[in-house]
Amino acid sequence: MDQFSEMKVGMFAVTGGEPLMRKDLAEVLFHAHKRGLKTGIATNGFLVDQGTAEWIKAARVYSVQVSLDGLETTHNRIRGNEQSYSRAVHAIELLNNLRVPLVSVATTVTRNNLPEIDKLRQLLPRLGVRLWRLAVVMPIGRAHESNIFPDMDQLSWLLEYIRRCDSRELHIYLGENLTFLGEWERQVRNGPAFCPIGFTACCIGVDGNVRGCPEQPDTVENREGSLLDTPFQEIWQKGFGRYRNRKILEIDPKCAICSSKEDCLGGCWVMRTEGQHCIYEMIHPAALSQSS
Repeated sequence: MDQFSEMKVGMFAVTGGEPLMRKDLAEVLFHAHKRGLKTGIATNGFLVDQGTAEWIKAARVYSVQVSLDGLETTHNRIRGNEQSYSRAVHAIELLNNLRVPLVSVATTVTRNNLPEIDKLRQLLPRLGVRLWRLAVVMPIGRAHESNIFPDMDQLSWLLEYIRRCDSRELHIYLGENLTFLGEWERQVRNGPAFCPIGFTACCIGVDGNVRGCPEQPDTVENREGSLLDTPFQEIWQKGFGRYRNRKILEIDPKCAICSSKEDCLGGCWVMRTEGQHCIYEMIHPAALSQSS
């Protein structure tokens, strides 16, 4: 934490798994604030009770992102717990009541919960939520073996939905795992997006191993070093070569001849593992041209 402060790191965010299961998380975040770091938590909300919400506020945590993946029945089925939805909603209410600066919701979009997206949008302002992150499901964990990734028509619908429904009351933004969006880029985003690994972000695992992002498995090929034996500044400066050198734009034959490669930069590295990184292969060409 002290090293991050010395390097003027802009944001220290904790995620999981479920970060609130860590017994010393309050101590960590209090220390982070003391060292001048802006902090955030991504949580499923299950463990947020009054006491937890109060220490989050006391630790000056700037943002808390709560996962909500559908209405009650759908969310509980996905999470495998009949209390998940009510606890997530209660967490949002507790944090807003204590005026935590930014309480947002994240929804992982699949072909199964897509029909509930609009009803979820109508619910969030009533909970005091003003920021909503929609991220298409990634090919990791249980989703890796499931046929739940939205098809071309559903992705086209989602992009059009964001374009049409984003508002001052509820700002809707698309997760960074869909980076370059072709002609949709300026329709659904305020600025360009790219995979931030090695440029503006990285992930530090609970065992001190440094890798690109939380969605990458903690395997030898994904590790850039360990904080147990190397200072973070050295890892940051000397690691992440494959992300920064952009050789993927030459190695990938489709990227090599793509006219958009300098805007896309190869897409999300995790989505790439299952060939789901190219907007031109995920959206109908007609939908791309109609958005312009």
